[in-house]
Amino acid sequence: MDQLAPMIEDVDDLDLIPDDELEETYLERIAGLKEMFPSPVRRGGSFVVDKTKSSSLWLYHFVRSAIWITVTSAIILALPVAVEITQIQAADEMKKVRKENLFDTK
Repeated sequence: MDQLAPMIEDVDDLDLIPDDELEETYLERIAGLKEMFPSPVRRGGSFVVDKTKSSSLWLYHFVRSAIWITVTSAIILALPVAVEITQIQAADEMKKVRKENLFDTK
């Protein structure tokens, strides 16, 4: 019976406040869940979260690099072709205008 006395005396002031009057933050509630799950489950969950985070970051950087390579390659390859086509069209337009001016019968 003497062993129960210290346990009864260890009552905090928070234990005397009704549960509906306590205001907990979400972070405090999540921290309280630590007592509910055994250590292997917590470690497994932590492992999954860490691997998901690192995989997501790797995928983000990979996609970012792939997009950069694709866009810059397309610009480097397509821009000279577009400029050349524009020059050819301008030259053809100038030839057409010269022919019209040469054979202009007013």
